[in-house]
Amino acid sequence: MDKLHNWEKWIGTDESGKGDYFGPLVVVGVYVDTDSSEKIKEHGIVDGKRIYINQIQDMAEWLLDHYDKNISVIKYMTSEYNSIYKKLVKQKKNLNNMLAEMHIKVITELSTRTDIKNAIIDKFSYHDLISPKLPGNNYNLKLVTGGERDIAVAAASVIARYTFRKELTALSDKYKFDLPPGANDVINAGKLFVETHGIEELKNVAKLHFRTTEQILNQ
Repeated sequence: MDKLHNWEKWIGTDESGKGDYFGPLVVVGVYVDTDSSEKIKEHGIVDGKRIYINQIQDMAEWLLDHYDKNISVIKYMTSEYNSIYKKLVKQKKNLNNMLAEMHIKVITELSTRTDIKNAIIDKFSYHDLISPKLPGNNYNLKLVTGGERDIAVAAASVIARYTFRKELTALSDKYKFDLPPGANDVINAGKLFVETHGIEELKNVAKLHFRTTEQILNQ
């Protein structure tokens, strides 16, 4: 892991599900200190996007077992996601605003628990949406390209991906239908889902603002 700062205690955040048509949007924050960050490194935690899916569960469950009080998870299941997104569009806002609010929530929740104001986030396009809204304006916020090189962000990435896949599996089980991750090769699955469960149920499994929805419904 690269050293991206000199903090002894800090919060890292990451997200999962942003680019997936089916399933929720998840943002996770993880608080670490010098001791816990070393133990997490020793356990082999790296960026969740670089870990095989069969390793994600073991790593995420280890983190949740050992550091539950240091972790904050926010997830918007698709029905809630679609409702929030619809309201944002009316306010001339978009997905970046939603994600920014979710990152703010996990940072402030962990900061309230730990009184730590240092936070690192993988760099994305909504920095200006986060900094002004953090309460008190006394946070040290770093946005770094490839933020998963930081151990707290890497741990957050693992838990975010685990949570996303767990909820996607639960949706698949609920509808007895294999909902694939990602945004490629989902059109046929979407069409079959609509044929099986009806258009009304699509909002409960998919992010409707994706262009994929139009492709699914245009038979």
